[in-house]
Amino acid sequence: MLFFVLACRQALVPEPSSDPTEPVVEPTSTTPAPCDEPGVPEIVEVQTTQPWQENEALVTVRLSNPARVAVVCTHPDDPEERHLVESDGALQTHELRLAGLLADTTYDCRAAAVCPASSAPQGFALSTGAQAPGFFAMVPQSLGNHGMEYILLNQTPDCADQFQRLVVADREGRVRWWYRTTPFVGKSIDFRYHGANQFAWGGGWAPKSDARPRKVDLYDGEVYDSADAMPDVATSEYHHDGKQLPDGRLLTLEEEPVATGFGSFTGFRVRRIDPNTNTVDFEYSSQRAFDEGHLPPGFGDAWHANWVDIVDNTLYVSLCFLSRVIAIDVSTGDFRWSFGPDQDFDLFDVQGKELGSDEFTECQHGLEMTSDGRLLVYDNGAYRGIRDYSRATAYQLDEANARATLLWTWTEPDWFETTLGSIDELPSGHVLIGAAHAECFTSNPGDRTTILEFDPVSGDKLWELRYKNEFGSSYRADWADACTLFGNAKYCPDVALRIAELASVFEPTDR
Repeated sequence: MLFFVLACRQALVPEPSSDPTEPVVEPTSTTPAPCDEPGVPEIVEVQTTQPWQENEALVTVRLSNPARVAVVCTHPDDPEERHLVESDGALQTHELRLAGLLADTTYDCRAAAVCPASSAPQGFALSTGAQAPGFFAMVPQSLGNHGMEYILLNQTPDCADQFQRLVVADREGRVRWWYRTTPFVGKSIDFRYHGANQFAWGGGWAPKSDARPRKVDLYDGEVYDSADAMPDVATSEYHHDGKQLPDGRLLTLEEEPVATGFGSFTGFRVRRIDPNTNTVDFEYSSQRAFDEGHLPPGFGDAWHANWVDIVDNTLYVSLCFLSRVIAIDVSTGDFRWSFGPDQDFDLFDVQGKELGSDEFTECQHGLEMTSDGRLLVYDNGAYRGIRDYSRATAYQLDEANARATLLWTWTEPDWFETTLGSIDELPSGHVLIGAAHAECFTSNPGDRTTILEFDPVSGDKLWELRYKNEFGSSYRADWADACTLFGNAKYCPDVALRIAELASVFEPTDR
C-alpha cells in the first residue's frame, strides 16, 4: 500500500546514550544521500488494472533503469484528494497497489522515478469501475471540528443477513472499501482495522460456527480463519463478538450451556487464539462463574453475553440481560468483580455525590475498556420504563476501593434502541457512537442507523452519518486512522507533506 519512504534521504540518527534513563532524542533533520543506482531512468510504460474491486487498482510502472518510483493520482473535481503510493526499493518494474479510491471516477495520475529521478514524469488516467450495487446511502452532516478518521461499519438489509457487507467509508459517507462476509452470519459483527492492510471481523446474530473470527487482507481476501486452531469449530456457537487483540491474537465469544443440576441454560465461553501457532492459549467458561456463585441461574438466554475484550490481562464480558459487566483474571481465571446495580461498586458523580442504581447501565452493547480504568458504555436503556432512552456513558472504575465515578453521560432526543450499538474513543478524546438500528425489531420505528462523533467535554455533537433508508441495518461502528489506511492527502497531512516534497519529480521539467 503506502510506503512513507523518504527516498534519497538519510536520517541523522544520534548515538545511543550510555544513560538508560536519558530520553532518546528523535532526529529533527535529514540530509540528502546519494542514490544507489546509476543513470537517469526513463518511464517506459505505465499500465493500470483493477484485479480486486472498484476501490482498488494495480499500477505497473516499467523503467529503463532500476529506481524507486512514486505514483500520485488526483480526483478530477477535488484537488485535495490526492492518492500517493511509493515503492520501497529500486527496481526496473514496479507493481504498486492503490486503495481507497472512489468508484466511477477517472483520476489524473502521474508516475515518476524518485531516486534517481527521471527526466520527466509520465501522466496517465486511472478509471475505476462502477460501484457495486446494494449499498445503503449515507447522508453526512458536519456540525463542528470533527476528526478525519475513516469509519468502519457493517451494512445489512433489514433482517436479511445473507447480504451483509463490511464497509470502510469516509466522513462524507462514500464507500472506500468493502468486503462481503460469509452468508447468513448476521448483523452482530465486530469489524476493525489493525494496520499492514489487515482487517479482522467476527461475531454473528444467530450463534453458529460461521461467525468465528477471521482476518482479511485489503487486497487478498481472507488470510486467516480461526477454525484452524479449533478442532470443535463445527459444533461451536460463535455470536455477537469476535475480534483481534492489539497483540495479534483473536478472541471469541461463544454460547455454551451452563449445567445447574436440574437442567441447563445458555451461558458463554471465551477463547483466545494465537494465529502464529494455531493454538488456544486461554479459555474461560461461564460454568466456573456460576459454580462459584458469581452469576445467577436462569432460563434460556438468561445473561445474553454480547461483548468481550481483554485489556491488561483482564477479561471483560458484557451481560446485557443482567445489566452487568464482569471482569475475570486471565492468568488464574478468578472472578474479579461485577459492575452493575447492586453489585461490587458504589457509584458517585464527579462531585462525590452517591448515585442511585438507575445510573448504572441497562442492557449495554459495544463497550470499550481503557487501560486507565475507564469503562465507555453504549447504554441501550432497555429497562427504563417511562424514561425510555439510550445514552453514552463513561465510568472511572476504582477497583481497590470498589468505587465507580460517572464521568459523563450524553444523549439526544428520539434516541432509543434496545438492541445493537457501540462506542469507541477516538485519539482526540472525542467519542464515536454507532447508534445502530434494525427496523424489523426496533424499539423506535422509523429511525435510521446513525454514526456520530461528539465531544464529551463540551457535550457537542460534531458530526454524524445517517442512513438514508430506515431498512438499512448495522450493529457497530469503529474507526481507522487515515494515515495508516490508504494514502489520501485529503485526510492525512503526512501524505500531503510527502507529495509536496516530491513536487519536483512530479512536475515535467528539464533536468
